[in-house]
Amino acid sequence: MVITILVFSIIGMAEFKQQLEVDDQLQYEVYFWTFAVLFWSTLVGVILAQGFDRWASYKQLKNEHAKAELSLLKSKVDPHFFFNTLNNLYGLTVEKSEKAPDVILKLSDIMRYVIYDGDEDRVPFKKEIEYLEKYIEIHKIRFQKQVDITFEKQIDNEAEQIAPLMLVTLVENAFKHGVEQIADNAFLKISIDVTNGKLVFIVENNVKEKSKKTKPGIGLKNLRKRLELIYPKKHTLELEKKEYLFKAALKIDLE
Repeated sequence: MVITILVFSIIGMAEFKQQLEVDDQLQYEVYFWTFAVLFWSTLVGVILAQGFDRWASYKQLKNEHAKAELSLLKSKVDPHFFFNTLNNLYGLTVEKSEKAPDVILKLSDIMRYVIYDGDEDRVPFKKEIEYLEKYIEIHKIRFQKQVDITFEKQIDNEAEQIAPLMLVTLVENAFKHGVEQIADNAFLKISIDVTNGKLVFIVENNVKEKSKKTKPGIGLKNLRKRLELIYPKKHTLELEKKEYLFKAALKIDLE
């Protein structure tokens, strides 16, 4: 009887020990896989975090580069206009012309807009239109000839926002390569339509020579670059030259 009990006890202890070994093995496997999951999860998290940080840094650098490039492009807007106007203003003061004070006042307003409002990301259309009107008026005063200039405006909301100094390049180009080059019967037609957040800006002028291929000036290159940076895939700029007529059509989805 005692021997039987001892035998069963030994067998029981062996089975218990074997069960403990199995339990320990299972426990070790649980520990291993838990560690493995935590390790790989942490590693993946670190990699994703580093990737996100690098992407964020790249995005920030890209934005800073775009802002710096935009700032540089803005600084190149309309430089010859100021030089020409100052030269003309000098002539008016020498002649003691009554037009001199008006030119000084309008030029001051234009410079204020370029320096202060031109540094903003967006401005109301009302300000951009006022700037264009003063710009055109100064040109009218400068001319010693009769020029037919029309400016048609159709804007459903003058509080609509636009990047500053975006429209003047096409007008400047029309004056510089059209009106100023023609002795008689020069004309310039400007129309702007803003409806439901859609801009259509058209500038037409006659030119001196018949149609021929010419390289675009720095003003138009800068305008295209600004449009790409500010309104990517939301704009079109079409330039057309036929015989003695040049037409520029700019369309922007402002929303």
